[in-house]
Amino acid sequence: MPAIKRSTKHEEYDRLNLILILKGLLASYIVTIPAFMVFALILANVDFPQRLVTPVVVIITVVSVLTAGAVSTRGVRSKGWLNGSIVGLTYMIILYLFSSVVYGNFAVDRNVLTMTVIGVLSGAIGGIMSINSPKVQKYKYIDS
Repeated sequence: MPAIKRSTKHEEYDRLNLILILKGLLASYIVTIPAFMVFALILANVDFPQRLVTPVVVIITVVSVLTAGAVSTRGVRSKGWLNGSIVGLTYMIILYLFSSVVYGNFAVDRNVLTMTVIGVLSGAIGGIMSINSPKVQKYKYIDS
């Protein structure tokens, strides 16, 4: 009779974790919403150069998705890039759907695709940075 192999605690940390992905998404919007609100106040009250609006939006998005990628991989030992990428893609899909509903335009153009790629790559980088952080490395190979 073959032995039944039970999942160890460490193997569970190697899998995708929906709860961590949702926490990452929550963290990203906790960063995004106040940042965009502050930026909107600046735009409304200061003579802000129009040419700088898009770069600021991209920077806010990158910081938000980097945060999401890092948060979504806190309890994961491997595949940080995958968790981060999934969070980045999900973040961009939610943002796209919300803005499409608000503006009534569901067109997919070069800007949408570019921002999606930026979101996925930022999430992956955030996940990689979180997995490879010294704090995680310290506890990565300890067997309990």
